Amino acid sequence: MIIPSIDIEGGRAVKRVQGRRGEYIFVGDPLELARRFSRADLVHVVDLDGAEAGRPVNTSIVEKVARELGGRCQLGGGLRSAEAVEWALSLCRYAVVGSMPFKNPSLFASVAARYRSRLVVSLDVRGGFVVTDGWTKAAATPEEAAAAIKPHGPLAALVITSVDVEGTGAGFRLPVDLAKLRDVAARLYYAGGVNSCVDVEKALKAGFDGVIVGYALYRGDLKNCAGFIP
Repeated sequence: MIIPSIDIEGGRAVKRVQGRRGEYIFVGDPLELARRFSRADLVHVVDLDGAEAGRPVNTSIVEKVARELGGRCQLGGGLRSAEAVEWALSLCRYAVVGSMPFKNPSLFASVAARYRSRLVVSLDVRGGFVVTDGWTKAAATPEEAAAAIKPHGPLAALVITSVDVEGTGAGFRLPVDLAKLRDVAARLYYAGGVNSCVDVEKALKAGFDGVIVGYALYRGDLKNCAGFIP
């Protein structure tokens, strides 16, 4: 399964290099991308400003993108309150949290108890550590993160992002031991560095159920892959 991604900063669709603000390999129109991927089963939408601010920021354009996608999306970026998660779930099938499990475990437990089947956790791994707050702070090792999340699962999905190669096109690079994550969530998705069908196949063979892709998909590099969305 190939899952298109739309990252939003300042109302624009962007692809950052290793998550760094100001370093882009793509800048475009998020609504244009939403129309292009409107036939996809699932689209990964992230409010990058929200992830850094700790609350949804690009709400107007995110709502337009979700409508364009008919709700076939998973939305993350700054979802650190129950109200923010509920807002995301009013727009998309799934809400994605990254910082909440580590910065506010009691709130995460409460949210997971209520929305487990629609809750996705993003484990964004840089230099061997899960990072939070818009990828600015190291929070835990992947093993510690899995141990913290597992009691509240099985969740809808885990997104494993290899931040070290995100936006670089450097190829698939597995940053965790998937065997320790398989029973945490119903599905496992990979993101980071994908630039060819070979990378997609490597991720699927490693045990992922889907691959989240941005720039390579925009550029047409995956048009010969199984599951390609035209």
